[in-house]
Amino acid sequence: MFCVDIHASYAAVTCRTRVLGILTGMNTNRRARRPNIGVRAGSEVHLDEWVAPEVADELGFLRAGKILEWMDVAGALAATRHCRRSVVTASIDGMELHTPIPLGERVAMTARVAYTSPHSVGVSVTMDHGEPHPGAPGLEAYMTFVPIDRKGRTVPVPQFSPETPAERSRFREGELRREFRRRALHPNLTLVSDPTELVEGEIEEKDWPLLVREWMTRLPRYLRMPWERADSQQPRTRSRSYMHKIEPVRVGSMNFHGTLYGGTLMRWSEVSATLSARAFAGRVPVRCTGLHGMCFLRPVERDRFAHLRSVVVHSTPQSLTSLVSVQSEDPEQGSYVENLRAFFTYAPLDEDARMPALECQSDEELALFKEVEKRMELQRRLGGLPDPAA
Repeated sequence: MFCVDIHASYAAVTCRTRVLGILTGMNTNRRARRPNIGVRAGSEVHLDEWVAPEVADELGFLRAGKILEWMDVAGALAATRHCRRSVVTASIDGMELHTPIPLGERVAMTARVAYTSPHSVGVSVTMDHGEPHPGAPGLEAYMTFVPIDRKGRTVPVPQFSPETPAERSRFREGELRREFRRRALHPNLTLVSDPTELVEGEIEEKDWPLLVREWMTRLPRYLRMPWERADSQQPRTRSRSYMHKIEPVRVGSMNFHGTLYGGTLMRWSEVSATLSARAFAGRVPVRCTGLHGMCFLRPVERDRFAHLRSVVVHSTPQSLTSLVSVQSEDPEQGSYVENLRAFFTYAPLDEDARMPALECQSDEELALFKEVEKRMELQRRLGGLPDPAA
């Protein structure tokens, strides 16, 4: 009798579901069809959060790493909805955090599919906090995702068809970014040292900020890390800002295709960069004010140990910049793979405070200092950073 009741209830629920589907036009089949690869409208994701104590630092402000993690969640969902496939994070361009976000504040984030190429999806992310403000959002960023199949191979992307003026504007920006990315590498795969070399005289002045931001997502691979010195057998003074964190990559931090969540990796990276910045600044409280390029080189596989190394590579009286490099170790095979590089910039919480000067002790450190100098000068041209001489 018990079994009969269960089957009868199941039949009644199934009948009601089918009737509801007929009335509403919903597809109630248990196995949904995968849409054909073609042209599809983009996806938009809205995310609201509160700055709770567990996501704030000891100064009472939202951690920048948590912002990056939320961006990855919203951006990946928008890209996944569009592709109907799991995606991996490929890169994020520079962003500026002009004001710290205090404890108890509301954060509103929107991610929109902005552009598609044959094998990648560009997602525009905006964020505001507190009461809604007219005009520009408090944060704008552009993320690139790549859809993959269950074997980790790239798959074709359904093409996005922009319809509104805002969508057409974002799509055009995506086209420009892709063209800049294509030109940014010489045949020998070294990064062009100056983005103005790419399209001199070919684009309008209003498109230069877009070119600069896309160029800054590419961190030159030829730059050696301070801990990768060729004369590593020689004794050297360890920088007080050098940090080496190790995070085990466990099952609970995996994404849908079995590698580490990009948002988790970004959060870990920001924590390491912050530790370096605080060690260098001493007793002066600092906050993260920007990200100047983050490039995902390879995914972090399961059952690995992520080595996060960071060090301050640049300073001015008003700011300092930490470089983060992530490598994953397979202890069973004795192998290492580089996964990510990024620059994080910090400023003193007290505007009257001053950062100590950085002394470069090797050619590697000097090359990194000059690289950040170049990036900060480009950022100043965009209006995102103050002039240190002012």
